[in-house]
Amino acid sequence: MVKLHMLKSVINSINTSFIFQTEDALVVIDGGRPEEAENLHAQIMELGGTVDAWFLTHAHDDHISALFTILNTYDDIVVKRAYFNFPSAQYLAIGEPKQAFMTTPELVDTLYTALDSRKVERVTTMRGDKYSIGGLDITVLLHPDESIPATHINRTSCVFRFEVNGKSLLFLGDLDEAGGRELLEVNPPELIKSDYVQMAHHGQAGVDFDVYRAIMPSYCLWCTPTWLWDNMGEGGYDTGPFKTVVVRGWMSSLRSVKKHYLMMEGPHVIEL
Repeated sequence: MVKLHMLKSVINSINTSFIFQTEDALVVIDGGRPEEAENLHAQIMELGGTVDAWFLTHAHDDHISALFTILNTYDDIVVKRAYFNFPSAQYLAIGEPKQAFMTTPELVDTLYTALDSRKVERVTTMRGDKYSIGGLDITVLLHPDESIPATHINRTSCVFRFEVNGKSLLFLGDLDEAGGRELLEVNPPELIKSDYVQMAHHGQAGVDFDVYRAIMPSYCLWCTPTWLWDNMGEGGYDTGPFKTVVVRGWMSSLRSVKKHYLMMEGPHVIEL
């Protein structure tokens, strides 16, 4: 039995953190902010302490910082390979120079230093690449294109499709509307259609409805805290600046959807 662990944020923040557990491998996707590192480390150690593959969707602090925090803090964990495709430092600096606690190039340099110091092999993911890891078949559906003007880093999200036991899972990272249109343009429909989808950009202001309609998921994975799920603002429910309630409406209109997995109600263990 293959299990997908969907971790809950320990600080009630946006947090994309998944662990695939197969009989032969552990595969992590993103991981979250530095504050999530202790919990993520504990989960990995409980599952054996060796990560065969760590996939990173894009270079935002709430997706990659837990990884370098773990590598810099804990000696008892093994990470064999890290799979990602980040734009150049120049592109990152133009697209989004400042993040939560350091510039985007500094954030990526910190990750690279941690990977190198722990001798973690780097694998650059390109659209069309395929990997087979512990019974998981992974296809890269999108990678960053530096010919597109740098506006923000969400646009550079890699998209990964996992297949196992006849089921498919699509991880969109923080892909935006333009990226979603490209995803549909460069991939055949059969690679877009998936049983599970990780909702883009934590379920708000990500890809548009056409992408979800093409995916036609049965299960939606929302990496969303309570305040974002309800778009809480000063006036209460759906008075904030986010689009989550709109996206919730989109998914309710898709008759294919059977269940929503909400991070705020987790952690979840999904048997595949």
